[in-house]
Amino acid sequence: MDNKPAQNIQDSFLNTARKDKMQITIYLLSGVKLSGRIRSFDKYSVVLETNNQEQLIFKHAISTVVVSRAGHHPEHRTHHQPAGAEGETGPAKSEG
Repeated sequence: MDNKPAQNIQDSFLNTARKDKMQITIYLLSGVKLSGRIRSFDKYSVVLETNNQEQLIFKHAISTVVVSRAGHHPEHRTHHQPAGAEGETGPAKSEG
């Protein structure tokens, strides 16, 4: 058996964004939008670096975290279907 504790989805997501130095956008419950890179995080907070300044953000104030991908705007990401998914949600194709 594996004795390692299972890493939860949140920690895995934040750790990957931190290690890969991904540009992220954090939306707070108040509607405030913060962008930068994750420097560190723990059970209760995230340290976000923006323009060589660090901000401590408490997780209870976070609504959403979005990873920005090169050449894509986060707000447009949800409008694109994944490759190969067209037949799953699109109109049925007639065979003939």
